[in-house]
Amino acid sequence: MRRDARTIVVLNPAAAGGRAGRHADAVAVALRNAGVRFELVRTERPGHAASLVPIALQDGFEQILAVGGDGTLNEVLNGMYAGKQPRNPDAVLATLPFGTGTDFRRSLELPRGLHAIERIVHGRPRAIDVGCVTHGLAEGGEAVRYFLNVADFGVGGEVVRRVNATTKLFGGFASFFYGVVSTLLTYQNPQMRLDIDGERFAGRISNVILANGQFYGGGMHVAPEARLDSGGFEIYIIGDVGTFEAIVNLPKLYRGHLLKRADKVQYLFATRVVARSDETVLLNLDGEQPGRLPATFEILPCSLRVIA
Repeated sequence: MRRDARTIVVLNPAAAGGRAGRHADAVAVALRNAGVRFELVRTERPGHAASLVPIALQDGFEQILAVGGDGTLNEVLNGMYAGKQPRNPDAVLATLPFGTGTDFRRSLELPRGLHAIERIVHGRPRAIDVGCVTHGLAEGGEAVRYFLNVADFGVGGEVVRRVNATTKLFGGFASFFYGVVSTLLTYQNPQMRLDIDGERFAGRISNVILANGQFYGGGMHVAPEARLDSGGFEIYIIGDVGTFEAIVNLPKLYRGHLLKRADKVQYLFATRVVARSDETVLLNLDGEQPGRLPATFEILPCSLRVIA
């Protein structure tokens, strides 16, 4: 991180059950002691970070430090992009991970909380890919949203809807594990139609995962071969798996062994995915549940500079 660059610190005081807010002063002191020029703003409501960031970029801020969980980071990212382009291609993003899941920081190999300050202050920017999704909305119409880490649709979207409706009191792993098991007990696999770089698939599908990073769901090592600068998505299509079979095979999902069930899981590497269904199929983008199919996923290769 450049100490002489103008830096805005976007802090979500509600992240990690309020822990991020309680450490706001310590974050400010650490950055000040490191000689970083910064202004700190606290978010006040869901979506606030996404509206703060464009104003900061317009005002000449060159570095953005997101303090919170993956949801806060996703909001900041969405504030940095418009029209499938970064608002400022030279702007740099950093994350100080305080949150329930903090899955993106695992791909960067960042420690959690204040332990990451030294890495951030002394780290250098690297270019990484960003996912862009044009998707349907529950009330009709469509929206464009961006993600850094992992997107999925199907049972994964329903899991995130349930998890985000809970307090997440027991942390990321337990919250997501409960969400997965409770969803699988009642979920009916929908009919989907997929076009993946021109290759077509159709049938009852439990879930489709598009990985830019390696981890999601509070520590599931879902895509161990994913690289943030690979220029494409690691894609896993999980077929028509029944409830009992899905629960029994959960450890494979957590340990990155999905491909050991080649009879049920198909793997592809691709840059564009178009997904449709006549049923309601929910999306998950970086732990957020913004909408539903139909959706078109595209990779924006090496379009974002992050501190690593």
